Amino acid sequence: MRVAIVVKEFPPDSVGGLQTQTKRMASAVEESDTETEVTVFTKRYGQHDDADLPYDVVRVPQLGVSPFVSDLTFLLFCFLALVWYSRRIDLMQCMTIYPIGFLGLMVNRVTGVPYFAWIRGNDFYQMRHVRWKRWMIRRVLEDTRVQVQSVEIEEDVREFFPDLEPDIGVLGNGVTVPEVRSPLDSNRVLFVGRLAPKKGVQHLIEAIADVSSDAELWIVGDGRKREELERLASEHNIDATFIGQVNPSEIGRFYYQASIFVLPSTEGEGMPNAVLEAMSYGVPVITTRSGGLPTLIKEGQNGYLVPMRDPKAIAERVDDLLNDSSLRHKIGTNGREYVTENHSWNALVSCLNNVYRKVT
Repeated sequence: MRVAIVVKEFPPDSVGGLQTQTKRMASAVEESDTETEVTVFTKRYGQHDDADLPYDVVRVPQLGVSPFVSDLTFLLFCFLALVWYSRRIDLMQCMTIYPIGFLGLMVNRVTGVPYFAWIRGNDFYQMRHVRWKRWMIRRVLEDTRVQVQSVEIEEDVREFFPDLEPDIGVLGNGVTVPEVRSPLDSNRVLFVGRLAPKKGVQHLIEAIADVSSDAELWIVGDGRKREELERLASEHNIDATFIGQVNPSEIGRFYYQASIFVLPSTEGEGMPNAVLEAMSYGVPVITTRSGGLPTLIKEGQNGYLVPMRDPKAIAERVDDLLNDSSLRHKIGTNGREYVTENHSWNALVSCLNNVYRKVT
């Protein structure tokens, strides 16, 4: 089986959750014993040496005049590249339903190469309210298999398009489960992600200010809200360290040194890598009822779910965990076991190969 994985951006140009997940997924599929050959099609920003990767990467040119022009020219040139390569491709795996899923639809119409699309979160929740983007999403849902990351996202898609009966499958992200786990012997509360409004970091800072225990906040990531968040932390006089952007290959040491992980998202999430990674290290997770997160977190068993925009609820859970070592270890152990059984790469590649067979 020769699979083309199509994604708009890819490391090292971008190391966000989708991009990192795509890179690791491509490696897991290529290195599995299923004799699947992977080629990743993505934007080219500069000269990259991809020789260290176990699969091929086709860097498609684009015009970086503006984000809109960059995306538009990438889609055009990627369409031409996929048509050119079509005789060497058995299946296209489109990593988002918009716009990459629609690109897959267009290539399929010209070449007949089957494809499927993935709804990751933002590509549905943020795009569905724009008329022409909604039309593109609808066309893909009408045409082919679409994977989503949780039952909750599937329900949201079906509710938003009640007149459709799409072929939807549920398949979440994968992570590498480390051999070691966090000792959970610190007072560090960790956040990992973009410093954007939807991540709700301001609510976490306000929560730490209300925590009665001695808590140290580590914020790993960067974004346009960083200066504002640093001022907020200073105003609340809390012990907060802004680490900045960290290479995904080095992020493990922060999970290892944390005792609690918090993701206070305020908008629809897919299945955040950071939550899975924290759980894989045995770190108890506090997060919100956003997108696919309720699929991962079983309240009081392998983590905690709190209402969105509720610093007080976050603070209460942080205090509970900091004040009870046995509770921290119980929640962390359950989370690690859940991820090992359901979101390790072996489990995900097995499910993904079933999707390949179904689509082709």
